[in-house]
Amino acid sequence: MSPTILLALAALLSIAPSPSRAVSLDSIISSYGLTDASYNFSWPDETLNSADANSWILKNWNLNSKKVDFGNPNIVFSPDPSTSSSTVVRRAASTKSSTSTSSASTTFSTSYPSSTNLAGQPPALRIEYPQGSYSKKTGGTQFYASPLNTTQAKVDTSVLGNATTDGQYERMLLSYDIWFPSGFAWNMGGKLPGLRGGPDARGCSGGNETDGSSCFSTRMMWRSGGAGEVYAYIPTSQKGFCSQSEVTCNSDYGTSLARGSFSFVTGQWQTIHMLVVLNEVGKANGIVQLWYNGVQALSFQNLVLRKSSALASVGGLYFSTFFGGDDSSWASPTDQFTYFRNIQLYAGAGASNLTGAAVSGASRSAVSGSSGVWGVVMGLVVLGMMGMGVL
Repeated sequence: MSPTILLALAALLSIAPSPSRAVSLDSIISSYGLTDASYNFSWPDETLNSADANSWILKNWNLNSKKVDFGNPNIVFSPDPSTSSSTVVRRAASTKSSTSTSSASTTFSTSYPSSTNLAGQPPALRIEYPQGSYSKKTGGTQFYASPLNTTQAKVDTSVLGNATTDGQYERMLLSYDIWFPSGFAWNMGGKLPGLRGGPDARGCSGGNETDGSSCFSTRMMWRSGGAGEVYAYIPTSQKGFCSQSEVTCNSDYGTSLARGSFSFVTGQWQTIHMLVVLNEVGKANGIVQLWYNGVQALSFQNLVLRKSSALASVGGLYFSTFFGGDDSSWASPTDQFTYFRNIQLYAGAGASNLTGAAVSGASRSAVSGSSGVWGVVMGLVVLGMMGMGVL
């Protein structure tokens, strides 16, 4: 091998560290032009029962439709599980409480945190999955928060070059921490928060597929044993898309992206960064990337997230979490909780300007879920290309 080639390989490896080396949130934000707007979801400074937690969220989190879709009794602000003796099997005593979640008043039971002792730390958002619950609004919770909206956003050309925009946020990053208590029973799987967009705030979940103009959604999902993936409601008709090795299409429900490319663990905080960049209408060049504890776990860059400019932006946080699956085989085997903290959004203007196949033509292979060194190498190379205005 010639000295020139060896030097080139050495240079490539110098910017591609081992998978154990994490990238910072700030580097992702700057490399992908996500500096136009940000939103940190505010947090109470005390524990809150479910009635007060719902009121806090409705007042402070800019919910679409001004309501929590379901699971009001399952939302509590509780002590940080890393500083408390949170248990897997515990359901707080309940009383009836009338709490307004929309223009009408809705009555539901009130759940309480297991303790009010914060040990000097901010509370965590605790979500409950009652024994036997699975989808169908029987456990967990769901709401859509869209605090970042504009029609005057401008592309950061120093980073994104000739990317185009309609003045809205075509790219967005969601970041949050999640905790599964020790002994968490994964069963067959469940949904976790992600991003969504489009004029239809109700579709793109529960088997309600997208037509490419109404909505898209990219939630997280855990599977058996804690295996992670991005679970997406996006168009799948482009040629060759569903035949890719790390794409699992389902004609009735969502599409799994890079299932098992990383795994959640129990008994510790872990951090998710999810990036979505809308494709140019007519091209398969949309981007979905995910970093788990700062290490890139998956990267897809040939996606069709929309087929029409009617779907103009990434809307915001799709806080959707429950066991399931659509039948009782997915149900939580006992009363269980997850905990969340540090929920943040970062947004920028500019659809993807990667070279992508026409939607009616052949689809290129996505950059696959990075389960080894090469996936991390490619992810870092992409970051470098972004800095040079290539993407």
